[in-house]
Amino acid sequence: MKNDLKHKLYMGFCGFMMRIPPLLSGKGARKVEKNAKANADSLSKEERKVHHFIVMKMAVVKDPITEELIASELRIPTDQVNKIINKLENLKTFIYRSDGKGINWAYPLSLENTGFRMTASSGEQFFAA
Repeated sequence: MKNDLKHKLYMGFCGFMMRIPPLLSGKGARKVEKNAKANADSLSKEERKVHHFIVMKMAVVKDPITEELIASELRIPTDQVNKIINKLENLKTFIYRSDGKGINWAYPLSLENTGFRMTASSGEQFFAA
């Protein structure tokens, strides 16, 4: 799929915004995409199921999602849920727990005000991660 959009990337330095040359920004974007794909490919069906559950539940509940909630609703042992959550968080792509307990950020949603409000087709509103 070809994308003809013109992307410009800037970086702040000493109070000035400097444009990153397309050659470098494109290379960086490809590297990020490759790493994100590798992370996604490393997930098992059960890990994907947990991540999707977290995202769907966050959009409705609007509160941090706990291991206990995931374990009880998906009927997965709590120790297994703990391992899955730790893996997802360690990949630094899928989830984040600011207090170390409840998940308040799960790609692509955030319970914290990121300045980017999204509305789902079903009408739920949330912030983009």
